[in-house]
Amino acid sequence: MPESTTLDEVDRALVNVLQVAPRASWTEVGAALAINPATVARRWTRLHDSGLARVTAYPNLAAWARHRCMAFVDVDCDPAGRDGVVARLVRVPRIVSVTIASSGRDLYLTVLAPDLAELSTTVLGVTGVRGTRTHLVTRLFTEGATWRLDALDSEQRAALHPRSKAAAVLPDADRDLLLAMSDGRRSVAEVAERTGTSTSTARRRMVRALRDGTLSLRCETTQRATGWPVAASFWARVPPHELRDVAAGLVGLPEIRMCAAVTGVDNLVISLWLRSLADSQRFEEQLSTRFPTLAVTDRTIALRATKRMGCLLAPSGHIREVVPADPWSG
Repeated sequence: MPESTTLDEVDRALVNVLQVAPRASWTEVGAALAINPATVARRWTRLHDSGLARVTAYPNLAAWARHRCMAFVDVDCDPAGRDGVVARLVRVPRIVSVTIASSGRDLYLTVLAPDLAELSTTVLGVTGVRGTRTHLVTRLFTEGATWRLDALDSEQRAALHPRSKAAAVLPDADRDLLLAMSDGRRSVAEVAERTGTSTSTARRRMVRALRDGTLSLRCETTQRATGWPVAASFWARVPPHELRDVAAGLVGLPEIRMCAAVTGVDNLVISLWLRSLADSQRFEEQLSTRFPTLAVTDRTIALRATKRMGCLLAPSGHIREVVPADPWSG
């Protein structure tokens, strides 16, 4: 029997709640949705176990890009060896996302590394890779953790306590905490066991990391189930003195999943989810109208995402496994 790729209205609202407050208790979630907490918990277990949704943890990307090293990497492969390259790259913990692209590149990666030297070794030596082009992120304006299904009304959103907006770089000493929270809804007791600490120490570390914004939590869901099944990326050139203002206008658009300033002549990268292929052209026309100094220089449609922020994805888009994000791993 084929896997379900649909979310009913309650499922969508539940996912939306956990997008806003990923570690909200089932009592808090139930209160926001006016549903019995036990019912909410059962629904989440079904979504999680079927691969339709999951809360993942990873270093705060804005802080990591500012203080360490974050990059988007285009990869060209030997045509016959692409599947083998993908199978190897999705297992690399510092490669947090892998997308099979439609044009201009075979694969499109998001990579986190401690520094430039470590970044340079990430894809080198992988059998089947013919070439790479690296775009270093100099500033991240928004990323997937801020994207919303918009299934809640204003009162439901007001009942929640959203994550901290602080952004500090994840210290090396918290690597074990990052790995322990590869399932972002693990209990304090489970995190304590995985980090080899007491529950009080685990709770203190988790509270500090989430308060300081060193760890980000994202409620990831199967893209097909969102109603935005098409993923695209645009590369653009913006006059440097206008980059912040243009980015501020972009991040408010519902299609935007990620917007980042990068090194190179093309100094802005935009990733978005769309309702149809035709919307790609419509969105580009909208950009030219709203931002006349922005020139789109390249664009690509994702044929398939095979890994998204540590989640390994089946062809259907279901989350089948997690390789925890780990920038320190070779």
